[in-house]
Amino acid sequence: MPDESDIKVIEAGYLRWMLRANPFAYLSSESLEEVKEVHVDTDIDEKLADILDKVVRDGEKRLIFLVGEFGTGKTHRLRLIGEILEEASTFYVKIDVDDFNTAIYRIAHVVKSGIPAKLLKRRIPKDPDQLMEIIVDELNSYDLAVLLLDEVENVVVFGTRKDAELFSKAISRIFQGLNGGKAIVIGCIPPAYDIMKRLIDVPHEKIEMRRLSPAEASRILKKRLEYYRVLMNKEARDFGLDEPFTEDLVIKMNEMAGGNPRKLMKLARNVLAVLTKELRESGKLSKEKVLQIVKSADEGKETPPEGGILEEKVPDGLKEEFDALRKKFPPGTSFSLLEASRVWGLKLIEANALISELMREGLVYKTETGRYSIKGSKI
Repeated sequence: MPDESDIKVIEAGYLRWMLRANPFAYLSSESLEEVKEVHVDTDIDEKLADILDKVVRDGEKRLIFLVGEFGTGKTHRLRLIGEILEEASTFYVKIDVDDFNTAIYRIAHVVKSGIPAKLLKRRIPKDPDQLMEIIVDELNSYDLAVLLLDEVENVVVFGTRKDAELFSKAISRIFQGLNGGKAIVIGCIPPAYDIMKRLIDVPHEKIEMRRLSPAEASRILKKRLEYYRVLMNKEARDFGLDEPFTEDLVIKMNEMAGGNPRKLMKLARNVLAVLTKELRESGKLSKEKVLQIVKSADEGKETPPEGGILEEKVPDGLKEEFDALRKKFPPGTSFSLLEASRVWGLKLIEANALISELMREGLVYKTETGRYSIKGSKI
């Protein structure tokens, strides 16, 4: 992967394709202001739309599970629902805790978000039964409402067996209490669904996330490129610039990614950075050289060695932010989400997405106190 001395060369090289930066620098959909701008419909979206149409048009209520491994587009779809269902009130809750009580409290907190924070703390009790009543009553106060629950595996799989049972039963109870025109959509990994389907006692729909076809992979990459492309004037458009990823290259990359959208984006990020650098230096690349670049990017090591982070382990798309964070909070110290957002000058939701990205890259971890630290430090 490119080192720090290559960054300016690479950034200049992106102009070859009229790009202002690497479009794949941030893999998480949470880092995008709107996912609908880069979304590409597949048969999964058709199935989901058909079910939700029964809720919106026919006034039915539905419990839907989006089931797939990490990186298959579950969060992306949940966010998309919130953006395109303009006629419905939608409530997105990321279940990033492993105990039942906190999970239910957070759901109640989100659905009651219209109340000022000071009043909210006084009005929301701690008793789970009361919390479930609050959730049901609040959702039923809308003609159309959709509750979007993400990463429920944190409580169902990584919590205790009791937590999993209580949470699943709570979802059943909440769903049973809802009127027509309501839906609960849950994103989770297969093991979480396997647990919940045995514990819930209400009808539900299951939509399995699947691998991308080469054609879908190509459309997704092109859509993301277009989204981040610098607006071109007529003279620039007349250049007839080639796209960085040829059809053969997309097929190979999608094969290496196993049809996983997130892995495809990660591979595209690394390939585009190296491809840009090589083209800047040599001007032209053979097909064999391009495939060699793809293989090299796919084999890039991501787990830092014990004792610290090597510069080449940090993807170029995250390097500037990681360096700024490490300068302010070197190994041996810790920081909060708010402190990180101030360092980067980002909104909290954007900073949270970026920290999640750094954690998935193995560069940052969460401490026992709930703060964050650079990998390798002892807190």
